[in-house]
Amino acid sequence: MFNAEQLQQLFRYGCALTRDESQAHDLLQDAVESCLRQPPTSPSALMSYTRTIIRNRFIDNTRHQQRFPQDTLDDEQIAIDMDVRMLEDIIIEQAELDNLWVLLDPLEREILFLWAVEEYSTTEIASQMGMPRGTILSRIYRLRKRLQEHGKDLSTGSRQ
Repeated sequence: MFNAEQLQQLFRYGCALTRDESQAHDLLQDAVESCLRQPPTSPSALMSYTRTIIRNRFIDNTRHQQRFPQDTLDDEQIAIDMDVRMLEDIIIEQAELDNLWVLLDPLEREILFLWAVEEYSTTEIASQMGMPRGTILSRIYRLRKRLQEHGKDLSTGSRQ
């Protein structure tokens, strides 16, 4: 049903929404199980159907967590055997990205993920999310402007 590249793409999508790998794995597993139980009517719509399931499960989980908050424990960091300087650079970059990612709401993270990571055109994003293309364009413009103000520059893309 899914090949490895599609599963990786869906996992990255889940990570973009949740900012947490374990939650992204859970969302992906739930979505694949749902697809196996009730496959989409068109095989060509498998990826968009699965992304919709992931997004809806994420929204449901977020609402549930808001109603019933829980304290989470951080997992222990795995030691990486590499040059200390490289490790420091990675940690600094990760911290910068985490700080920027927190500024975005889930809808903004989703749009940014689809546009910058998956390289969908604004027309494809608008179609998938059920929004006008102009809305997507303006959201991307505002996202780029806000991220540039915080020191990160998204390269100009020509994906229309």
